[in-house]
Amino acid sequence: MMLLVPPGNDPPPVLGDQVKLGGNLHVTKKFGVFTVPTISALAHCCCMMLTSYYPVQVTVPGRALIALSRRVLLVDGSLRNKLFPSTTSLHQELICFELPSLHSSFLDLLHATIKGMRSQLLPHAANIVRLVTDYFKIAKLPTTRTKVYSIVQLLLTSMGVGMSLHLLEVIVSNAVGDLDDNCVKEMTLFSTNPSKGTSESLSKSYSKKRKQEPQIQNSHASGLEKAAISPKKMKTSSMPTSSKGMTPETPGDVRMFTPLCVKIAALETLEILLNVGGSLRTDHWRAKVDLLLINIATSACDSGAGYEPSTTKVGETSISHFRLASYKALLASFLSSPHARPLYLAQGTELFRK
Repeated sequence: MMLLVPPGNDPPPVLGDQVKLGGNLHVTKKFGVFTVPTISALAHCCCMMLTSYYPVQVTVPGRALIALSRRVLLVDGSLRNKLFPSTTSLHQELICFELPSLHSSFLDLLHATIKGMRSQLLPHAANIVRLVTDYFKIAKLPTTRTKVYSIVQLLLTSMGVGMSLHLLEVIVSNAVGDLDDNCVKEMTLFSTNPSKGTSESLSKSYSKKRKQEPQIQNSHASGLEKAAISPKKMKTSSMPTSSKGMTPETPGDVRMFTPLCVKIAALETLEILLNVGGSLRTDHWRAKVDLLLINIATSACDSGAGYEPSTTKVGETSISHFRLASYKALLASFLSSPHARPLYLAQGTELFRK
């Protein structure tokens, strides 16, 4: 709080309780109508200010912006503990319901902070690395996970090989998990437009939250995880049980795939990592990544099975975007190979010929 409150001033009330607008409204309506839109609007204003050009030198409070982003992004929505001493259970459920939109706004703020300050953030690089590493653990929704990958891409391009050395492990582990469909993921199956699935999962999760409050308080899953898992349970409950007596809730009933937009973001991040720091500590990760990229490119070239058919709508991802991202990542793998001859050069050349 010392970074967020000017010296000599008292901290403001939690979640803008001092705002007079809507003071006679119920807390639930006030929170949804005034508090959350105000926070999102202020975050958007900060993004505009950070990415605008000024005729004179402007001092940016980098530490305060990073602290503010961390304060919001690391709230996982768990109901086992109160977020603040003054919040009621209903108020905390409202916060959990709005967390995806708030996280999205503050991911944009963190992206704008890095874009606006770039190399000036080097003194705060360790804090950013810790924040990105911690948030990858709780990022379950496709929109937020895609934005985290875009932040990592900006960090790599703006801070170079030093940043790639510190983010190497978290990038490789998360990208491999997102790109390998054989990994067990708690990600729901979305269409190529993830916003629809996200809103549906959130509304269904929130409508049942008060009825399931005792169970939620005893669990260790976050609010974002429950929002992402709920469609999976609905999907399995609609399917018939197997002859062996497997219950609808058994994870073996449905094979979950990572959304296409997240796969593309992971491939683009691996491409930048290979271009910036592809020769770093290659004995730890290059063999796994090179093999994964050639397999993905081969699968995308052959059939593209397991994904949505390509769409002609503007702004939506399609299998053609996925193929292009896989080919570019494979090319970066060849160009940054530590070997005199890349391991899968023959197979890759044949794919490019096709």
